[in-house]
Amino acid sequence: MNNIYLLDKNKCTSCQSCSMICPHHCIEMVENQEGFLYPNIDLVRCTDCGVCVGRCPILTLPEQSSYKQEAFGLILKDSSVLEKSASGGAFAGIACQVLKEGGVVFGAAYDENLVVEHIGISSQDKLYKLQGSKYVAGNVKDSYLQVRELLKNGKKVLYSGLPCQIAGLKSFLGKDYSTLITIDLICHGVPSQKLFSRYLSWLGKRTGGRILYYGFRDKDVAGWSCGGKFKTKTKTKTMEAACDPYYASFIRGETYRESCYNCQFASMERVGDLTIGDFWGVEHFYPTVQRKNGVSVVLVNTSGGKECFQKLVGCWESFNCTVDEVRKFNTNLNHPTIRPAVRDMMYEGIDEQNDTVFFKKFVYVNPTYLKTRRFVASIIPTTLKTTIKRCLKK
Repeated sequence: MNNIYLLDKNKCTSCQSCSMICPHHCIEMVENQEGFLYPNIDLVRCTDCGVCVGRCPILTLPEQSSYKQEAFGLILKDSSVLEKSASGGAFAGIACQVLKEGGVVFGAAYDENLVVEHIGISSQDKLYKLQGSKYVAGNVKDSYLQVRELLKNGKKVLYSGLPCQIAGLKSFLGKDYSTLITIDLICHGVPSQKLFSRYLSWLGKRTGGRILYYGFRDKDVAGWSCGGKFKTKTKTKTMEAACDPYYASFIRGETYRESCYNCQFASMERVGDLTIGDFWGVEHFYPTVQRKNGVSVVLVNTSGGKECFQKLVGCWESFNCTVDEVRKFNTNLNHPTIRPAVRDMMYEGIDEQNDTVFFKKFVYVNPTYLKTRRFVASIIPTTLKTTIKRCLKK
């Protein structure tokens, strides 16, 4: 056997490089019971040519850059674009520059049914589709094929995605292109689209209408935070991560794809030209930085990434920081998310159980309880809080 079945299923990231590179078109991506995509081979047509093995970024690891990594914190100056971004607007700033140069930008977007898939855009008026966090496994579909065609025609391309998706793209292309810039995101892990869609259906029934919009981190809710909102045709409601079953389980790492728990890309050895994410904990190192609207962190991993970054000096307020400062609160730069024991049961009954039974296993905080607790905390004197904390420690 010399095909993609050599890959341990628990290590497959669904980058889809194998299905797009297969010269005989005999590999398709098929959903398992949990809703995650895995390669399925038509063994009648497969010739064991080994092309899929050679282009799998897990079986054949991409070469690491020898560039000396640099780290920066930044905030985009354009407030209107920054408002739609999850943190400091790093992706949006880079994307705008590429679009101005006549390039094409790829990233994760919702379709009309809130299914996440990779699309390409060539105008800034569509940038909003790629902005914001989408905590669900997206489908890259045929985006690698589109990128290859654009690059062959001399177009500049910016491709943003999870590290495994960037590794998949590079493996699929099989060579470097001077007109390609890649951005990998600091990733915790991803739940399946099937789970997210089942959750949206449940939420719609509770809310009294089909969910038309779901934003994990809308800044008009609570600024730079994990507060979000969702909309039906007649209602708009806000939520906090701790008070939402899907969101809370995501934050705790209970619903990720199996490969996320042993992800080889959860380290400082990055695959993208640039790495972006939230600069969590920035206040501990740079207390004077205005962080209300979010602060991004950018790791420059290659000379191409550096060239791209330098073009945008006037677009944002940036400051040098250290790699250790960035790693302190972005733990997925140090190691993959630890698999919790409850992961064994999170997808059980996703097809058979009714909503009441299925979502009972999703632990979340009652919003009324949380508001009451915060109100009580707000009226307790600081000195008394300190005393209580000391007593609890003892």
